[in-house]
Amino acid sequence: METKQRLIVEFDKNVLEKIEIHLQRWKGQMYIDVRIFYLDEHGAWLPTKKGITLNVELLHDLKKAIDKALAEVEMGKAGT
Repeated sequence: METKQRLIVEFDKNVLEKIEIHLQRWKGQMYIDVRIFYLDEHGAWLPTKKGITLNVELLHDLKKAIDKALAEVEMGKAGT
């Protein structure tokens, strides 16, 4: 079964790593994949095992959780 994937966004985590978010179809289902990539010694970006893949049906729940975490950070409550 072929996986079809489309890059939605990427941004730097640091000088040697970046985060990529892909939308992909696998076995007839749609998923969002958030993954850390690293820069290898040849200058190629390769995926790590660090990341998460979720059915797109969970995107609203993920957004709510991120919004809540962001609000906590902005109010200075992170880590308390």
